[in-house]
This record gives sequence, structure tokens and C-alpha cells, in this order.
Amino acid sequence: MNKHDSRNRNHSAGYPESTADLQSLFTEALSQHQAGNYPEAEQLYNRVLAQIPENINLLCNLGALYREMKDPASAVTCLQQARAIDPENPIVNLNLGATLEEYNDMQGALNCYRKALRTDPNDPRILNNLGKALYLQGKTEEALNYLNRAVMIAPDYPLAQNNLGVLLCALGRTSEAIDCFKQSLATNPQDSATLYNLAGALNTAGNETEAESFYQQALAADQHNAAARHMLAAISGTPTHKAPADYVVDTFDRYAAHFDYQLTEKLGYQVPGILKDALIQTIGDTRFAHGLDLGCGTGLSGLAFRGLTKTLSGVDLSERMLEKAESKNIYDKLYKDDLISFLEKTEDKFDLFIATDVFIYIGDLLRIFKTIRERAASSAYLAFSIETAGEVRDYELRSSGRYAQSADYIHRLAAECGFTVAADQEQNIRKEQGQWINGRIFILKIA
Repeated sequence: MNKHDSRNRNHSAGYPESTADLQSLFTEALSQHQAGNYPEAEQLYNRVLAQIPENINLLCNLGALYREMKDPASAVTCLQQARAIDPENPIVNLNLGATLEEYNDMQGALNCYRKALRTDPNDPRILNNLGKALYLQGKTEEALNYLNRAVMIAPDYPLAQNNLGVLLCALGRTSEAIDCFKQSLATNPQDSATLYNLAGALNTAGNETEAESFYQQALAADQHNAAARHMLAAISGTPTHKAPADYVVDTFDRYAAHFDYQLTEKLGYQVPGILKDALIQTIGDTRFAHGLDLGCGTGLSGLAFRGLTKTLSGVDLSERMLEKAESKNIYDKLYKDDLISFLEKTEDKFDLFIATDVFIYIGDLLRIFKTIRERAASSAYLAFSIETAGEVRDYELRSSGRYAQSADYIHRLAAECGFTVAADQEQNIRKEQGQWINGRIFILKIA
């Protein structure tokens, strides 16, 4: 014990270690890293790094460790040190790009991936990461090119097959996407995310029985997969009251870059403009002081209603959707939060509440109606849309993963919460598999 303590004192005083000692320490650091013992691994990596500070492999390993420790700032520092030593090293640029992507620095990530690709144009990992990043930026055709190249070079590379499948789903090429997901699972059969993606594609294709099986497998592979749990409930007819936050975030983060085009051009979505017109018919020349766009997304509703309110705030759970909204300069303030959580925390009062295509992710609307009432200024209005449930008394979770409410339920809730129904009309919401989804729009006055 005394000998061990003495050795530690010598190292802290700066005595050099032998090559054999350093190799032994590095091996132990790797072992601790792989075992998930992060503090021990960090200490050992830094001990070796103190003796050989320009070792690129060591800096990359330490950067990877910091990423796993959810410390991207330290990871970026390590990888930037490595790139300063060897600027053209493709693995360094690949890892730095992946870390910057976690920081939501998508342009920085793209620059790193492109630089890595110039050095090694046939590395499927680089092609995959570049393709995925381009997809998240809305550059679909370029992304498709790189992901196709990745799977051509490495057909058994599961990440690339999965990412290509996600992109093909977004393009409506569901059958091809299913093939990609199955190819990915042939190599990595227990990956919960890919099992979930395959289930979603099968559900879109109308194969609910097979989809249910893969949702079950996704949940078995990862009991914390809230999205799989939600969709399994939806497809099996199990009643629930609200979609989990993880499901909402995953859904909208994934499609943020393509959301506006997909919804308005492909699915015929015109609800914000129609709802605004219904509100104007109700209020005439009245204008509002402070509007709140609940589940503002990329700002489609904000754009429609901006001219009716002096100030407009937006709240949403999806970081990527909020980034798109911010780029449009529609809102005075944007908040990343759960809707009810935000309403319960804020001290602001609003005289206009907007919720287009939002209550489809909340089945039971009683709590949010009550919190809206608590934050309402005098003579406030709530304008919103729903998907309609025909024979259901209150609400139901559909196999799509969305909720539908009955008109009678909305009228009963309005009366219970002290709202007056100023407008209620049937409305096609959006297309799904070429067919219109039936819905309604409501204008409620909050007395």
C-alpha cells in the first residue's frame, strides 16, 4: 500500500513513465472505458496523455469518452487538439463532426464530414454520417446520394441501412424503406430503433399485424423506448390519455427539415389559414395583445396568425422544430417545454391561444383546458383543430399514434371550463394514404 502511494506521488510530480507502463495504463484505460467506469478511464487516459500529448488515438479515445459522459464541450476540445496535429485525418474529422452534431452545430458537422470524405471518399461511416446530417438539414437528394453510396460499399452496415430507410419513409417510398430496415436488422437484429422504424413503415403500409409484432420486439429490446410503447398501445387498441414526450420529440425532430413541404404540399394541410379566417369571422376587427402558439412547430400557425396579435410567443418540445421557427422571425419569444408545464410555470397572461394539430397528441384535454383558462386574460380566445372520433364519447387513440376527440366531448369540456363555443365546423385536416382525415376546428371564447 505504501509503495502504491509513493508511485502516485512520483507521477503527480512529473516523473516520466516507461513505454511499457504507458501501454499498460492505456490498456487499463480502454478496459475501464468499455466497462463504463468513466471516471477511472478519464483519469487513466489523462495520465497517459500527460506523457504523450500528441497521440491522436489517445485524444480520439478521450473525446469518445467525453461524448459518452455527455460532455460534448470536452469532447470537442480533445478532437480539435487531434485535428491540429493531423488536419486531414478522416477519423478525427468524422468524430469531430459527430460531436458537433450533438451540439446542434450542423454546419460545423457537415464541414467536418465533407473534409473527411475528401481524404477517404469510400468510407461508409463518413458517407452515412454525411447523408444523415444532410437529411436533417432538408437536403434530401444529396443525402440520398451519400446514403446509397454507403450501402453499396457496405451492404451489411446497419446504421446506413437504417438511415436510408428513414429517408425513404420521408419520401413516401415505404416498400423500399422496409427492405432497408430488414437488411439492417439482418446484421443488428436487437436494435430497438430499427425495429421501431420497421414497425412504423409496416404500419404506414397497412400491415398492422406485422407492425404490432415489431413494436413488441422494439419494446422488448429496450424497455425505455417510450415511442414503441405508445405505438404498441395505439395499434393494439389500448387506451391511453397522452402521447409521451419522447415520442413527440422523436417524431418532430426527425421530420423538422421537411415538415412544411411534407405537410402543406404532400398532405394538403391548410388548417392554420382556415382557422385564422374562422377567428376573424368571429371577432371582426378585434386584435389581440399577446398570443401564444401551443405546439408552434416550425411556425406554420404563427405565420397565419401573426397579423392578429401585437406579440406572439411559441412553445414546443422539439428543438429542431423550434430552430426552424426561429429562422422565420415570426415569434417574439420561443420556449422549449411541455405545453402544460409551460402554462403552469409562466406568469404571463394571453388573450389568444392557438393549437393547430396539437391536441392530436393529447387525448384527455381537461387539464390543458383548465391551465389555459388560468393563463387567460379577459375576453381571451382559444382557436384549435382536432381529428374527430365518430362513435367515441370522449376520445380515442388511433393506430396512427394520434388521438381523435368527439365534438360532444369538446362541447362538454368547454361548458365545464367556462368557455363559450363561438365556432365549430367540420374540416378536412390532412391527407393520409391519399384519403382525407376528418376533423373539426373550434373557436372558444374564454369568458
